[in-house]
Amino acid sequence: MSLSHDLWERNFDLALQSLNTKFVQGIKTGKLPKIKFQLYVAQDYYFLKSFAKAYGLAISKCEDNDSIKVLSELLLGVSEELLLHESYSKKWDINLKSNFIRTETKNYTDFLENISKNKNCIEILSAMTPCMRLYSWIGQSLIRYKENNRYKDWIVTYSDSTFDKLAKSLEELIDQKSNQSKFDDLNVFYEKAMQLELRFFDAYSDF
Repeated sequence: MSLSHDLWERNFDLALQSLNTKFVQGIKTGKLPKIKFQLYVAQDYYFLKSFAKAYGLAISKCEDNDSIKVLSELLLGVSEELLLHESYSKKWDINLKSNFIRTETKNYTDFLENISKNKNCIEILSAMTPCMRLYSWIGQSLIRYKENNRYKDWIVTYSDSTFDKLAKSLEELIDQKSNQSKFDDLNVFYEKAMQLELRFFDAYSDF
């Protein structure tokens, strides 16, 4: 098995916990309170901006042209996701400019900032991949529930094959560079990111 697959399998219990949060299950049923989705989108906007910065720093630390090309394309994908959130803000009456960053969001963005500034390329990728793979997997897990669901746009976005390809692009980079670090060393970053994702979903599960 590939290194990226082994990292996902090692942390699959955390993925299941995220899937089973009241937040994600509320999206599945469409019963998530509107206010919780509004808060989530506003905070995820902070996170995506941090994610974009991490991609930029990863690009500066990956010296081979193929990695730079792939990461540049992924950075463009984040830019498109930010535009999607801006459209969500209009549809769901969210003022992105008036929101302040919450603790669970800041914990995640601080983690990304620290890793992207102080670690090498593959370590940064190991901290970023969990978000992409987890959202793709959750989206695909919920796709059958999209019809007559007010959160259909969210489900369709993350279940789409295009998003899955972005996640696979990151995983392929990890696999290409797998000889640069030991599995246990990279799993520290991967597992921490998965834990932070779970806490992020949990923050909007109190209903």
